Amino acid sequence: MAKQRKKKRGINPIRLLIVVAMEFLVILGLLIICVKVFPDNPILAPLFSKKAETPVVVLDAGHGGYDAGSTFEELYEKDVTLAFVKDIGARLEANGYPVLYTRKSDDVSWPANEVEDLSERVRISNESDACLFVSIHTNAAEVINGSYGYEIWGKMKEPRVEALSENILKELDSLGYSQNRGMKDQDLSPIQVLQNNKLPSILIEAGFLASENDRLYLIDDAKRKVFADKIADGIIKTLEDEKKSNSNP
Repeated sequence: MAKQRKKKRGINPIRLLIVVAMEFLVILGLLIICVKVFPDNPILAPLFSKKAETPVVVLDAGHGGYDAGSTFEELYEKDVTLAFVKDIGARLEANGYPVLYTRKSDDVSWPANEVEDLSERVRISNESDACLFVSIHTNAAEVINGSYGYEIWGKMKEPRVEALSENILKELDSLGYSQNRGMKDQDLSPIQVLQNNKLPSILIEAGFLASENDRLYLIDDAKRKVFADKIADGIIKTLEDEKKSNSNP
């Protein structure tokens, strides 16, 4: 009697597709859980990080509202920094980099209290999906024309902060505007918006309002825009360098 051969069953393509889809969803779910549990893991985080796709920059105009900052006659630091931030932001956005502003007008949403003011700026930064935090200020001096120049404060021991500061200072040096007072480590004089900030953060002192040389430059709309563009260009170079470095490990 001839042996009966078993008929081989073909694989059902629909069933196979369902199995593959379910396996993919399980793996995806596990990856998401891992990212949530280990958010700082350098291997997993980039898979779901918005920062890796579109770097966002937080721009902080120093002072504002109740707080005028440093002053010279009728000139207020809060107005100069806001104009600066708007120009920097416009340059960044024109080059495809989204910007998150801590304030875009003289109306501030936080209480008239310095501690709560600074804490709110830090909160905005820490809860964002941004990659950098840049705060703009003007310096104060007790003696008129006693000090002049620009400087950058930050946690200079952090490579990204140091690179960002160097790139911006190189751009500003090309202006021939004033004295480069260099990079200052915030550990020497803790600054709240930097000290408690989770992002690579810097604070730029753009000049002294009490210095005639600096002041006349900073209140000139055209010159200030060029200054702001140089800051933006330093930020862009930093982001582009990081992108190249990440694509060529």
